[in-house]
Amino acid sequence: MSILDIAFKAATVCIAGFNVYFAVKIFRLKDKKDETEKERDRKIQLLKTLVLDHNLKNYHSIFDDIEQQLILLKQPNLSTIDKQNIDTQIADYFIQLRSKFYDALLAIDDSLYESIKDKADCLQTHITNTIFDPGINLTYQPKFDELITQKLTITKTEIIRTLFKYRG
Repeated sequence: MSILDIAFKAATVCIAGFNVYFAVKIFRLKDKKDETEKERDRKIQLLKTLVLDHNLKNYHSIFDDIEQQLILLKQPNLSTIDKQNIDTQIADYFIQLRSKFYDALLAIDDSLYESIKDKADCLQTHITNTIFDPGINLTYQPKFDELITQKLTITKTEIIRTLFKYRG
């Protein structure tokens, strides 16, 4: 009987030890999960404050400026110099877009910044290639809409979609 009592007490102590171990383990996992959620919430709040509340007006303003500059491409018989001037002005607007809008994303998330930067860079490259392609007649409204207006609208929408999909 004494051996049975000793085995019972040893088993009870082992079970209690496992319970304490698992309680500590569960507590640590829950605490780590809470920290991750707090960090994600902080990043989302930072995105809202830095970008959406303060810099979204710059985003729309700069894209409006780009659109106004692109309208100049509808003029017939533009010289290469005129096209270069328009492209240079558009490049300046993209620099402003970076510095006044999406550079702030570096404080939040590098991958979000890279995603927005890639979309803006692709649009700028597309516009430059379209401007200097001798086989494209941008004075023809349907062609202008297809290659410039639609691409601009799609990219603007994709950038906003990327920002609003961000979950930390």
